[in-house]
Amino acid sequence: MIRRASLRLSCLLLIALVPLQALAAPKAVLTAPHMDGPTRVEFSTEKVSKWTDLPLGTYRVPNSDVIISGHQKGGAAPMLLFGLVGVAVQGAVNAQNGKEAMASAEQALTFSMHDQATEMLQGLLAENDYAGRFTAAETGQRKFEVTGAVVLSFANQAEALPYVTLRVKLLDDKGKKVWTTRYITSEGARKPVVGEGSWTANGGALLHSHVNTMLELALRTMLKDIAEPYPRDEASLVTAKGFFPHVNKPLQVVGYKLAEENGRMLFLPKLGTSIVFAGVNVLDTRTMALAPTVKGDAPLKLLKVDDPALQLQARVSVEPVVATTAAIEAPAAIDAEVESSPDAGAAVEQEAEGGQ
Repeated sequence: MIRRASLRLSCLLLIALVPLQALAAPKAVLTAPHMDGPTRVEFSTEKVSKWTDLPLGTYRVPNSDVIISGHQKGGAAPMLLFGLVGVAVQGAVNAQNGKEAMASAEQALTFSMHDQATEMLQGLLAENDYAGRFTAAETGQRKFEVTGAVVLSFANQAEALPYVTLRVKLLDDKGKKVWTTRYITSEGARKPVVGEGSWTANGGALLHSHVNTMLELALRTMLKDIAEPYPRDEASLVTAKGFFPHVNKPLQVVGYKLAEENGRMLFLPKLGTSIVFAGVNVLDTRTMALAPTVKGDAPLKLLKVDDPALQLQARVSVEPVVATTAAIEAPAAIDAEVESSPDAGAAVEQEAEGGQ
C-alpha cells in the first residue's frame, strides 16, 4: 500500500510530462524503416505540437521557437507563469529595471530556427555519407518532416538549460505518418536567464551560439540514426540519473546506450512517446550519472536533488527563488501564451507502473 501510494505521488509530480495523445503515438525506440532511393528531408515551418510534444503549462515565447518549461508546479496553473523571466529578475532594484531586463530577455528569446536549420540540412545532405540517401528536393513520395524547438528548461526560477528538440516524422505520399521519434541535445551547466553572463545577455549571444551548436548536433544525429540506425540492444541498457528537459527535478531513466564519444552519450529512454523526452537524447556525460542497468532499476523515477548518485553539476537547488517586487510586477509586460493540454495523469501512471 505504501509503495503504491509513493508511486502515485511520483506519478502526480510527473503529470506535466504527458501530452494528450499519450497512448496513440508509436514507440519512440523503433528505428526508421529502410528506404529505397533518396528520401526528402524537410525542416517544417510548423511549430512543435502542444498535443504530443509539450507538457502541461509550458510557455511559448510569442513569435518564437523558444518554449519555457520546468517552472510548472503540480497542475501548472497559469498564475504561476511568468512572466517568463519575471520571477528570474532578482537583481532589479525597482519595477522599471525589472521590466527593462525582462523586455531585453524576451527580445533575445524571440527567434526562429527554420532558416538556420534548413541551411544546415542542405550542407549535411551534400556530405558523402548521405548523398543518395536523402534529398532536399520534392520527390512526390515519402518524406521526413522535421519540426523543432528550443526548450529553455528551468531547475529553479533563476537558472535554466536550453535543449534543442527535434520531432521527426516519416510521412507517406498521402501525408500519413509512418514513423516518428525525437532527437534532443544539450550540454553544459545551467545559467541565469537574465543578468551578466546569462543566456540573454548581449542580445542572447550565448544562447544563440549554444542553440546553433546543439541544432547541428541534433540534425547530424538524426540523419545518421535514420540512414544507419543504431542498434537498440537489450545488453546495452544503462540507467541515467540527472536532469531531462521539461522537468525541474532529477530523474532516473533506463534506456539504450546507442553510442558514446567526445564526452557525449546517445541515450534512448526505454519509454513510449507519452513521455516528452522519449527519443534519442544526446547526454553530456559530465552532468549525468550513467551506469549499466541492474535488476530492480525503475525505468522512470523521481530523485532527490541531493541524491549522492548524481553528478556534482546536477545537484542544483530546485527551491523557488524569492522574487523581488520588480520580478512580481514585471509579468504584466508580457502577454503570456500558455500551452496546455488536458490532464493525462493516468497515462503517466501506466508508464511508471509498466516497468515495476
